[in-house]
Amino acid sequence: MTEAIWQRDDNWVGSTVEDSFVMVNIDTGKYVSLNATASLVWQALESPATQGEIEARLRAEFDVSVDRCRQAVANLLAEMQKLQLAAPR
Repeated sequence: MTEAIWQRDDNWVGSTVEDSFVMVNIDTGKYVSLNATASLVWQALESPATQGEIEARLRAEFDVSVDRCRQAVANLLAEMQKLQLAAPR
């Protein structure tokens, strides 16, 4: 089985505000604020990517174990899907 490729919803635009990346959906008006980790995942999804590719990028930026990173990315991608920021294709 191949790993799902995640893609962000391009209806979101945002900007850095202090320590957060604040985004608004141009269609719905919903807004979210991403912390540093979520912001890096959002950046990683500029081009569609697998969870493994996203994990590799985070491990390059943060001192985190493979298992902890895998769980954190899985949780974050699930939350991004729930908020309609990104989805597997």
